Formats: sequence, C-alpha cells, structure tokens
Amino acid sequence: MKVVTTDMMRELDRITIEDRKIPGMTLMERAGAGVAGIAFEILKDIEGKSVLVLAGPGNNGGGGWVAARLLMESDIDVKVATPVNPEKLKGDAKTAFERAKNAGVEFAIFPNGEIVLEDIDLVIDGLLGTGAKGAPREAILEMVVRTAESNLPVVAVDNPTGVDADTGEVPGEAIIATATATFGLPKLGQFRFPGKAFIGRLVVVDIGIPEDVIDDFGEPDWRVDSTDELARLLPPRPGDGHKGTFGKAAIIAGSEGMSGAAVMASESCLRCGTGLVELITPRGLVDTVDTLLREVVTKPVQQVNKRRCLSVRALGDIIRIANEADAIALGPGIGTHRETVDLVGRLLPRFLKPLVIDADGLNCISKLRERGIAIEYGSPVVITPHPGELSRLLNISVDDILSNRFNDMQKWTNELDVDVLILKGAPTTISGKEGMVYINRTGNQGMATGGSGDVLTGVIAGFLAQGVPPIDAARLGVYLHGFAGDLASAELGPRGVIAGDILDCVPEAIFDLEIYPGI
Repeated sequence: MKVVTTDMMRELDRITIEDRKIPGMTLMERAGAGVAGIAFEILKDIEGKSVLVLAGPGNNGGGGWVAARLLMESDIDVKVATPVNPEKLKGDAKTAFERAKNAGVEFAIFPNGEIVLEDIDLVIDGLLGTGAKGAPREAILEMVVRTAESNLPVVAVDNPTGVDADTGEVPGEAIIATATATFGLPKLGQFRFPGKAFIGRLVVVDIGIPEDVIDDFGEPDWRVDSTDELARLLPPRPGDGHKGTFGKAAIIAGSEGMSGAAVMASESCLRCGTGLVELITPRGLVDTVDTLLREVVTKPVQQVNKRRCLSVRALGDIIRIANEADAIALGPGIGTHRETVDLVGRLLPRFLKPLVIDADGLNCISKLRERGIAIEYGSPVVITPHPGELSRLLNISVDDILSNRFNDMQKWTNELDVDVLILKGAPTTISGKEGMVYINRTGNQGMATGGSGDVLTGVIAGFLAQGVPPIDAARLGVYLHGFAGDLASAELGPRGVIAGDILDCVPEAIFDLEIYPGI
C-alpha cells in the first residue's frame, strides 16, 4: 500500500472527483462510515453508550458529521460539539451537517471550546484535518486540552488534531488517539515520531479512490506492507520437505567477548525455519558457543591468537564453507581488528550466495572505505545499518541521515551499490533497486537493546537461505523482528525486554502471520 504526503492525497482526491466524476460527498460518506465502524468496535456493547463528536470547520469536520449521523441511526446517544457555526460551513461539509441535523443529531456551538465530557464513553476527533499546520489555537486548543485531560478513548478522523500528517511533528497540544481512521492511503507523518505515538491503531479506510489512479501516481514511491502481502512472502513449507528443502545458512560471527552475537544470530536463523545453520567462528570461541547452541553446526576457523577474532588466514576455509550454503550472514560481533578488516575486504567479492551484512561487518567496510579501498560484491547484498553505521559508510552526519531517511533511501542504496538497504530506527525503512521505499510498522522502544540487530540478521539470513528474494527477505524479516519485539513488550513491558526475549518470540510472530493474515 502506498504512503503519501497530504499534497499527494489532495491531488488523488482531485483526480477522483474531477476526472473520474466520483462525487466528493460520496467519498465523505465512506470516510464517515469508516470512522463510525471503528467507534462500534471500541464501544462493543452499544446499549446505553454516549459519543461526543468534535466537528471542526472543514471536510475533516464533515466526516465527523457523517459519523455522528450513522451512530445516531444505530441508537447510540450522539452529541456534536463544534467551535464554529455549522450553518456557515461550505461544500460537502455543509451537506454533511445538514444531513445530520435533518436526521436529528443534536449539536452545540462552543466558541470558547468549553466542551462537556461528563457521561461520554467515546470521543470522535474531527477538529482539524491532515492539511492543518502548526499548533491548535483558541477554541480548538481548548477542546484538545479538555479531551486529553478526560482520558477517554478517541477515534481520530483522518489524523489526530495537533499532529502534522507530513512530518510527524507535534508543535503544541495534540489529541492522543486510540485509533486513527485515515482515508484513502496512510500519510507519511503517521509513521514518524513524535507524531506516531499519538496515532494509536492506524486503520486505512477505503473511500473509493480508483486503484489505477493510485498505481499511476508518480514518485516518491513509499509503501507499507499489509499482513496479507507479507504472509504471501513466506517461503513454502511442503509436508514432504527435509532439511535440505529448507536451506542452509552460514553465519560468520563472533570474537572475544562477543560470542553472544554469534549465538543469537545463529539461533534466530534456525527459528525462522532454516533447515541447517553453520556458524563460522574463531576456534577459541567454539567451546563457549557449543554449550549454548545444540542445533547449530560450528565451523571453527583460524583466529588472531591473542584476540580470538577472525584472521585473514581463515580466508580459504570461510569461502569454501560459506559458498556451500544457500545464504550467508556476515558481521555480528566479529570486531574490527586490522586482520578482520582485511579479511572482510577479501571475502566480499568471493562470496557467491546472497549475503546480509550487519554490525561489525559494516564497520569493517567503513574502515576499508576510509583507506580508499573500493568495495566489490560477488553476490546480492543486504545491509542493515543503524543511523550511526550508515553515517560512517556514507561519510555524512547522523542528522542528515535522520532528516532524509524517507527521501534519500534510494540514493544511498545506489551510492553503496547494494541490492537492499535496511535503515534501522523508528521507523525502519527498506530500499531496493526497484525504486520503492518500504516503511515498517512494527517494533517498539523496548527493542533498543544490545543484540536486537543480531536477531534481525539471523532472521533475514534464514529467509534468504529458504530462497526468498533479497528485497522480500528484508521486508519479511524486518516486519517479523518488530512483531516479535511487540509480542515480547506486551508480555514483559518495554523496559524489561532483552534481545533473547525478541528471539524467543520469533516463532510466534511467524506463526501468527501465517495463520492469521490480515488481522
């Protein structure tokens, strides 16, 4: 599903109304019905329930008037509070008001925003739409403050009042929504912090924008995957399959003090259904990892003796073992000793199988680039930097990375000459060579813990080993990694989550996606 700016959505609406001759009032009715449907879900048992609709001066308020009418027709006690005289509304918003008034919806004008919230079970926020900029003011500000203080559940109409739908900025007071019914397509700012924290559950309401109009719309091409789309990316699991059917992955990981990274990357690779995982690690770590990994085959290779990190003398063994696998992961915990850096530079052009590079693998590449050494790859490559790692790879500031993580992903992918760039963060974004930028919608602050990235590397390597194309392995792996983090956080709370908890939840995340797609 495409993700758009407010200007892009406005143009899509215009094309639909003017060129395709679908009346704007038809779109508004569908939007209001979507809002009412979410209200029904939250209220559950509607008997004796009361809803307050806050209806602003524009089309956002018009959607609120439609929802108010539909809820009243279902015998819910509905009142509308508005900071403006609705008789002075224009266009479709005026029509929506008149239909609600004729249906018997009660309303009151609160020019000072002094709304009454006693005995209310749910608030619908239709004050300001996605096009609003800046902080709420005057009567609308008072309505926002009073709603926030009430702690009532809120359904936002298209976007919560006070949140910039393009940037995610919250310049003043804002309504924290329980759920947001956004119309047509999701908006970019609904995935950007701090605004994302105000969105609640994001529900995209189909208001009837023709599919070909959406498909033909130009760049930028941002996407967010539905669970149905992601479930279709899962590799097949035939009943007569054996471990060879489900692929073999080679994980190149570990150094002194970093055996845990090797363990978590290896086990997470197994946990996503890989038939066989081989861990290539310095020989001095083998006793440690063997006690922690019962199902992984360890492949000890030569090390820098006193440092227990990968030696350039291991080049031949690593190439032989890795190229016999179906996919390779390089980087978790390998360190950046000079010999290891030299080794990485020699390995990259010799790998013949799909490769995911993370952590110290990326830091080694940065050091090679600092020396003026050109990086060459011999196979499809997925890289998974956080903003600090990417800033070192590109030699630009972290601030530049964070400011341009949506607009420049494709440029960075091309500059680094990789097949897939995964920029970890809130949200994680994914770019491939086909030009799309995918925005991940799972994950939480509890995942900001050491080892979390090692789990992600293993999951992506596992899907690569099972034959999933690199861009799809990235989309699937990032979603499931974040979903596993959400499951862990729901059970333990975000403060107490560690990487091992995320790893433990990977099988459940995959199972839920496979069994309950679309939920």
